[in-house]
Amino acid sequence: MRKIEGGAIPDRAVAVPDGILVGEYTDRANRTGVSVIYFSERAVAGMYKYGGATSTRQTDSLEASHAVSGIDAIVLAGGSAFGLDAGCGAMRWLREHDRGIDLKGIKVPIVPCAAIFDLRFSTGKVPDCDAGYRAFGALSGEVREGSLGAGTGATVGKINGMDSAMKAGIGTTSCVLPGGVSVWAYVVVNAFGDVMASHGGVMAGARKERSSKEFLDTAQFIRGGATGGDAPAVTENTTLCVVVTDARFDKSSLTAIARMASAGIARSLSPAGTSFDGDVVFAVSTGHQSSPLDVVGDAAARLVEEAIRRAVLYADGLGIVPSYRDLGKTKDRE
Repeated sequence: MRKIEGGAIPDRAVAVPDGILVGEYTDRANRTGVSVIYFSERAVAGMYKYGGATSTRQTDSLEASHAVSGIDAIVLAGGSAFGLDAGCGAMRWLREHDRGIDLKGIKVPIVPCAAIFDLRFSTGKVPDCDAGYRAFGALSGEVREGSLGAGTGATVGKINGMDSAMKAGIGTTSCVLPGGVSVWAYVVVNAFGDVMASHGGVMAGARKERSSKEFLDTAQFIRGGATGGDAPAVTENTTLCVVVTDARFDKSSLTAIARMASAGIARSLSPAGTSFDGDVVFAVSTGHQSSPLDVVGDAAARLVEEAIRRAVLYADGLGIVPSYRDLGKTKDRE
């Protein structure tokens, strides 16, 4: 079902909630890609910018004061600002399928986009309009975790550059709250810092040197006075999160939920939310059930935390940098 260039697709698949389809275009040969999240009916969304170096398109429509009330899809891409061109393909596909806000007979799709910087890991080829279009052509009710879609070129632990970094990718998880409200999280992890296990140790991140399996511990390294300022990849990091619930909320409430969900980034990445990171959290409402904002926000934070760990647990190093599994860490899961 997924479109993959240059390699086989991972065999692990996870179902996504009703009313949502996920499409991924994966270019393994060039180590980059696109992920799209499509809503069968227009959805309400909010956004919280957690990092200091974001790269986005059409996200102004998520502001509470903006006249647009809903979105049709979200696009996540590699390629930094260049990869935002994938949004062009999304617009084309959605227009062909008669989606968008109706402005007196003219349909205009609303598609917030965000990109990660994977240019140090990729070959330099970036997702374009066609890549975004092809991701929509692979829409499915299942999503796979690991190094595919927008997470194909994702890495973590880059304080000393790519040589000592590790591979990351996409993670996803969901839950059903008491009363039947569902919450689902989809993340692309391309962080400056390390991914921390639930017990507090480093799960994946910067290593002491290129050939080492021993972790540097980025936060401790920084506390010792290091900044990593001379490393070429130090300012080129992003974790993108999409949280979807079938509870009903307006844009202001969803912005608050997105802000709460960012706590999951802080719990699982160290350091988190730095000026080197372009982290973005989208929160989306697709249904009409009722649930307290804080209950959904707390669940979203826990899911983001878990999904970030899963993004490294199932990552593929693609023969360039080691993954969690390459280092033989399978006995130290989460």
